[in-house]
Formats: sequence, structure tokens, C-alpha cells
Amino acid sequence: MARETHEDWIPVELGSSAIQALVQTSATEALARPEPMSSDTKQVPRAGEFAIANVSKGSAYGETSGTNDYVELIARKAGGVARVAEEDLLDSNVDILDTKRQSAARNMAKYFDNATLAVSAAMNGTTVPYTSVYKAVRTTNSATSYTADDNYTAGAATYANLSAVLADYEVSEFADYSNTFVIAHPTFRASIRNILDSQNRPIFQDGMNASETRLFGFPLSWSHGAKVSATATATPSGNPLLIIGNRDLLIKGMAKLSPTIATPNPGFALQRANNGVGFLTDEALLKAAMRRGFVVGHEKAFSVFEKTS
Repeated sequence: MARETHEDWIPVELGSSAIQALVQTSATEALARPEPMSSDTKQVPRAGEFAIANVSKGSAYGETSGTNDYVELIARKAGGVARVAEEDLLDSNVDILDTKRQSAARNMAKYFDNATLAVSAAMNGTTVPYTSVYKAVRTTNSATSYTADDNYTAGAATYANLSAVLADYEVSEFADYSNTFVIAHPTFRASIRNILDSQNRPIFQDGMNASETRLFGFPLSWSHGAKVSATATATPSGNPLLIIGNRDLLIKGMAKLSPTIATPNPGFALQRANNGVGFLTDEALLKAAMRRGFVVGHEKAFSVFEKTS
């Protein structure tokens, strides 16, 4: 017998949660030394060397003539807006705004890490908001007596190359084991697992979970923003980087956002804009905003490895 079909009358059901990639946290945000900022620009003092030499009996002490200067934090703002119709918020059983908040936080983390760690171009204040760690170690700075690429290594992720990267950092007077960090792009996970000893056993051992991986005893932080790019982006596509450094000289400026944006974290907010009277449409605006400064305290406090093969 023939049967009438009614499938087209049955609404498609959606799950209550959208599928999301794991929200990524920013390695720079987590590790960098914070400096509160009450204006667009802040100068952080940097002391010159204090000369020490032998003093003979009855002789005058030698006087220090080192240069005392500063590094400059300049606040830059990054953000975006998602526009959602109020009807969609009412009719959907998916928490649309929460899903968008996760996406915004994830991409903000990747953008900030890329801007601070891996952009290859000189700072211009717009597409390149800061001088990244990568750019700093690849550029000569006469003020600090640093020569371009002194603390830079490129090639395959071999034990010898990774050891050389650590050695560049270790010999610096700015190395501090108690404040040392390692940040790497997740592509290094496989590279590190595949470094074997003469009996084909992994040299670097993971902890109880992947987050406890260590490199030469230092805990590794993973960042999807740690890939080289010409401009700051949340989707970098260049060579992956591994960076070793002193967190005291990885400096982030905690600038203020508009007083109308309430946030417990200075300079970072995920906010739903108001609606109703005074708004021309029935739409919610989810605003993501971050206002941060960033500066490398001294090039010799960092060592960078670029995986090129």
C-alpha cells in the first residue's frame, strides 16, 4: 500500500552545544611580566652595567659610565564584533553567545601570541602592533650591543639544534633558570617525541599528560600563534617556532579599555552590547576587545629556533 510521507514537516533538531575546538590560551598572556598602564605609552627603565674592577690601597674607585635607558610599551587594541539577531537567541537551543565567546577568546589568544612572538616585520602600529621576539632576535640593536641572529637557530628539530638554542640562552647574563620559559608551536610535539637515543628510546619524556612535557627540564607552553608571519594574524602559516627566554623580560602592558566595558582582567573583555531603546535593530552585538602593550626587555634574554625542515 502507498504511504504518505511527512518528513518535510518534521523540524531538524540541533544539539544544545556547538562543536568547538579546545579554547586556546595565550602563552604570552600567561607568562609575560605584567606592567599596568594608565596611558597609551609607558617607559620601563633599563639599568646599564655597573663596572667592577680592582681598587688598590689608597686609590680611587673606578666610576661606572654605563648607559641607563628604557624600553617603551605602546598600547594597541585588537578586537572584533559578532552581530546576532535577537530572534535567533530566543529560538535556538544552542547558547550562541557562549559559543561565540569561546571562538573570540581562542582567536584573540592566537592573534596576541603571533603578534608578540612570531611576526617577522618591523612594528608599524597597525598590521604589526609590536616588535615580536622573533623580530628582535633577528635584528641588530646597537643600544644593547646585540647582533642580529646571535640567538637564532634554524633547521630540523634535532637534539643538537635544540641544545644549541638552549646554550645561546644559557650563556647570556640575562638567563635565569627560576624564570625560564619555553614556548613552542604544537608541531614540535611530534618532533620532540621522535628524538631518540641510540636504543631508539625517546630522549624527552612526557609527564602524566601532554601538558607536562618538558624540554631540558623546563616546562613547555604550547601556542598556535608561534608560527612566522609577515603581519599579526590569528591564522599564521609560516615556519613553527620554539622560544626559550626569561619571563621577567617578556613584558606586557595592561592598558585600560573604555569605562563602559566592565572586565576583571584589565585590557581584555568579551562583552554583549546593550540593546533596546536607542538601538535601531533587534540585534545583540558581542564585542571582543584586547588592549595590550608589549616589548622585549633585552634581546639577549631570548633564544629562538625556527623549524625549517
